[in-house]
Amino acid sequence: MNKIKFYNVARFYKNYKNEILELTNQVFSTGQVLNGEPIIEAEKKIACLTNRKYAVTVGSCTDALFFSLIASGIKKGDEVLVPAFSFIASASAISRAGATPVFVDVNNDGSINFELAEKKITKKTKAIMLVQLYGKMIKPQNITNFTNKYNLIVIEDAAQALGSSNSNIPAGKIGLASCFSFDPSKIINAFGTGGVVVTDNEKIAKSIQILRVQGKLANSEPTKLVSCNSRISSQQAAIVYFQLNKIDEIISKRNLIANYYNTQLTKIESIRILKTSDNETWNYHKYPIFTNFRDELKNYLTENNIETNIHFKKILPEYSVFNKSESNFPISKQLTETELSLPIYPELTDNEISFICDKIINFFKSKKLC
Repeated sequence: MNKIKFYNVARFYKNYKNEILELTNQVFSTGQVLNGEPIIEAEKKIACLTNRKYAVTVGSCTDALFFSLIASGIKKGDEVLVPAFSFIASASAISRAGATPVFVDVNNDGSINFELAEKKITKKTKAIMLVQLYGKMIKPQNITNFTNKYNLIVIEDAAQALGSSNSNIPAGKIGLASCFSFDPSKIINAFGTGGVVVTDNEKIAKSIQILRVQGKLANSEPTKLVSCNSRISSQQAAIVYFQLNKIDEIISKRNLIANYYNTQLTKIESIRILKTSDNETWNYHKYPIFTNFRDELKNYLTENNIETNIHFKKILPEYSVFNKSESNFPISKQLTETELSLPIYPELTDNEISFICDKIINFFKSKKLC
C-alpha cells in the first residue's frame, strides 16, 4: 500500500484539474486578481449557507477571529472565556486584541464546559469564544442558556465546522460573529490560506471590511481601526466558490467514511469515538479517536504508511505566550494525551479506508485488546 496522506489536496486537484484551470484562466484573463467578482460570489454563497446577512472574506481564520473581537468592542482589560483544548488561534486572537483569555476545561468531546465557565465569570468578562471542535457543533440551546444568562458577546470559532448543523441551526449562525477557515486541511480550502467572518450585524460587517484593508476603505484615509492587509485573491475565491457548490457531496462522502470507521472501530473497547446526536449533522472535518495507546498506535500506523495527526499536543494554558500558571484542566489534558485523528477526505479509496481499519484492528489484536 502506498503512503496514505492525512489530507490530500493534490488528489482533489487531479480530479478537477480542468475545471480549476479554467477558473484560474477566467480570473487571470480579467486582470482583477484582487477584489474580483468571485469574492462577491463566494461571500454571498457563504452567507446563504450559514443563514447570515453578511459574509466578509479575509486572509485567514486567525485574522477573522481577531477582527471579530475588535469589531465587537473587545479591548484591553476585558476577559474572554475560551476552551483550554483548541488550536492556539482561538486564544491568540484574544491576546492580540489586547484582552485576556480565560481558559475553561472541556467536556469529553472537546466542547467547552459551561458549568466550569460559569465559575470563571468576573466583572471583566465580556465575551466567550465558542469552538466547534472537529467540526462537531455544540447544542445551540446550551449556548443560548449560558450566554443569555450573563449577557456575553459570542464569537463562534467555527473554523472547522462549515456545513455542520445542530437542531436545524447551521454552524456560523451562533452569536454576534462567526469565523471559518479555508486552510488546506478544511473541507473547503482556498489552495492556500483564507478565512471569512459571517454576521447579521451590519456594523460588524462594515468594520471588518475596513479592518481587512489596512483599516481604510478604498480611496479613503485610514480610520481609527488601524489594521493590516488581510485578503484572499480572486483566484482563491473562485476555487472556494467552486467547492461550496459541491459541499453537500463533500460532506456526504466524509460521512460515508466516518460511518465505516464507526462500524469497524466500535468493536475495539480500547478506543473511544465521538458519535452524532439526534438532529445533528457533522461535516467530519476531523475523525478523532481516543485511546490510552495513542502514541504506540500512531507509530504503528506510521510504520504502515498511514499518516495521522494529533490535535492538540498540549493545552493552551501551557503555551508560555499566555503567561498562565493555572494548570487544573484534567479533561483537556487527558485529550492531549489520548486523541489521534485519522485520514478522512472524499478522495480516499475504499481499499485505503479498509486498510486503515484493518491495521488499527491488528494493532489492538496484537495486544489482545480486541
